Amino acid sequence: YHEKFAKPGLALMELAEPLKGQPKFSEKIDFTWFELWHHEGRRARHGASMMGPDITHWHGTYEIARNFYTEFVPELRELIHRGETSADASKKSAAEKLKAKLDEVLNSKNHQWFLNKMDPAEKARRAKRQADFKARYSK
Repeated sequence: YHEKFAKPGLALMELAEPLKGQPKFSEKIDFTWFELWHHEGRRARHGASMMGPDITHWHGTYEIARNFYTEFVPELRELIHRGETSADASKKSAAEKLKAKLDEVLNSKNHQWFLNKMDPAEKARRAKRQADFKARYSK
């Protein structure tokens, strides 16, 4: 959680700050980030510490991943677009920095699957595990 979502997410939110409206929580991304780090992240961490696999996975890491990729990333892209099309040079600069960081995060080993850039060996391992699972349980 920390390395894959929390630390990169925090860095992205810090870079997004100049592109967001005021006051805080006037943008959807503020609520999305709060849910990711506080609500879902907390459930994943606390579920793990209490040895609750269902809470850890379905109400923690699954929801974190789903909302990171389907809510947070698109909202960041919207802020980047807004900054790139702004007449304000400082917003354009902030958008460039945020875009570069988002590209760095999504191209990292933890997230490159999202861009369909998964390592071929890893892709093959996952396909084999999936085939093994289907062979074992499809009877």
